[in-house]
Amino acid sequence: MIPAPEPIPPICETKVTPEWLTPESIQYVAGCMNDCENAAMLADLRHIFPREVLTEASKYIKPHQRQNIKLWLSELNNLK
Repeated sequence: MIPAPEPIPPICETKVTPEWLTPESIQYVAGCMNDCENAAMLADLRHIFPREVLTEASKYIKPHQRQNIKLWLSELNNLK
C-alpha cells in the first residue's frame, strides 16, 4: 500500500520585524533556500519563514536553484 502524501504545512503568517530583515537573517534564509532539495523542503521553509523574508532572500540564491524553486512553487501552488 502506498502511503498518503504528507499534507502541505500552512504558509507562515508571522509579521516581519526588523530582525528578520538583517543581512545575517537574509543570508541564513538564502542558505536554507539554496539547500532545498524538493518541493516538500520548500513548503517547510514557507511554513517557517515569513513571505517577505523569503522574497528578499531569493535575491541571493544560486541561479540554477532559482529555477528549481520556481518549479516547486508552481507545484505547491497547484496542490492547494
